[in-house]
Amino acid sequence: KELLCDLVGISPSSEHNVLKDAVLKKLGGDNTQLEAAEWLGLLGDEQVPQAESIVDALSKHLVMKLSYGPEEKDMIVMRDSFGIRHPSGHLENKTIDLVVYGDINGFSAMAKTVGLPTAMAAKMLLDGEIGAKGLMGPFSKEIYGPILERIKAEGIIYTTQSTIQP
Repeated sequence: KELLCDLVGISPSSEHNVLKDAVLKKLGGDNTQLEAAEWLGLLGDEQVPQAESIVDALSKHLVMKLSYGPEEKDMIVMRDSFGIRHPSGHLENKTIDLVVYGDINGFSAMAKTVGLPTAMAAKMLLDGEIGAKGLMGPFSKEIYGPILERIKAEGIIYTTQSTIQP
């Protein structure tokens, strides 16, 4: 509480509701962000972990607050929707859906969907499967095609829907 009071420019002896109002003002009146700050315990009297900086202290606090419990796992839900105008003039609306769960005491969903494809791309580079040189994104079929097949083999399944309008 004292640290947050200092950051919003009010006295450390301020009442909770004064702190809450000052934080809400600092957040531009966004009640959702205020509720998140309260849930994270940022407006309470809990001692701030000792650290080299405010960011490090916040990081340590969040690790204590947000670490997975013994039987918890993460989940990623993604939906990408976009339109493609074909040379023929037709408009294709495409939707890709993905739901991935982490494993209890295993790889997180984030590791599976970010780390694994990155490792696959690195291996493809090392093995000479990617012939392009320099800085590149995964936008060519030479790169994303094999990776999509390999993540499917690892159990990361996505679905696609497509509708074409004349």
